[in-house]
Amino acid sequence: MTSLSITESSIPDLTGKTAVITGGARGIGLGAVQVLLDHNARVFVLDVLPIADDVAASKVTFIQTDTSSWLSLVDAFTAITTEHGSKIDIAIANAGVWNDPYLEDCLTPAPTDAAGWSALKDNKPATEACVEVNLKGTMNFVILASKVMKTQEKGGSIVVTSSSTAYFAEQQMPVYTATKAALVGLVSALRSTLPLHKIAISAVCPSAVETAMIPTMFIEALKGLGLPIATTRHVGLALVYSATATQNRRVEDYGKDKPVPEDFEERWNGRVIHAIGEEYWEVEEKLAETRGVWWGEKNLKLTEKQRVVSDLREV
Repeated sequence: MTSLSITESSIPDLTGKTAVITGGARGIGLGAVQVLLDHNARVFVLDVLPIADDVAASKVTFIQTDTSSWLSLVDAFTAITTEHGSKIDIAIANAGVWNDPYLEDCLTPAPTDAAGWSALKDNKPATEACVEVNLKGTMNFVILASKVMKTQEKGGSIVVTSSSTAYFAEQQMPVYTATKAALVGLVSALRSTLPLHKIAISAVCPSAVETAMIPTMFIEALKGLGLPIATTRHVGLALVYSATATQNRRVEDYGKDKPVPEDFEERWNGRVIHAIGEEYWEVEEKLAETRGVWWGEKNLKLTEKQRVVSDLREV
């Protein structure tokens, strides 16, 4: 991984810029909102929960939104672009939920008779919210943000809040882990195409963060062991950095891509920042560089040739 130095001075003045963030009323989302406000952005917060009064009094427009609902998201984007007549420079898909009883469901013994099996038809696993909010809601948000940015002369930047569990699976949260890993896959899949339309996409993967989402006993256990815990401001800074930074090289070339020129510069794109404790690390470029080690050199060459065949972009 590559260490990053991200400070308040890393964020440019955002006067005249508009940001939309889901799950911005609490936790990591609120941390990002505060960073955006401190750097003079106009902010739309989409959340099922109301925002605090002191935040509401600032340059924030709150739109009550259920990100698991396509209709609710469309209504929110309609309000932003038509009622408020706003562009969208920065879109942060941050909303997420933690509830994940999947392992418990897996280990609950099967019924012993037909009546018991029949009863299961009305007893669906309680993991749907995790998939609907973390994965489907985020994917739908990316669609809508991309549609808006596609119409803008300068495009825009999309950032997704994933999790360190995308790379280090958490045994107690299989579905949460799966949704967060899927989000990293989404960013990886879109990073070679969206820039052709002036749109960048990236992600931030926090490790433990002190929020109401994480049980207090877990936070206290980490503190007791002296293990790092990030603040919501720390992760929020990474989210805003991802939406405003630039890069002078791609994470990797894809398919028919030609090597970039020496003076290459584009929005921060296709990258994932791991935020842990007080540190930041970019992880995707190193993974791309070492593919031959963990995928196998022969397999890598064959896969790269397959990518060329399937690359339908006009580059």
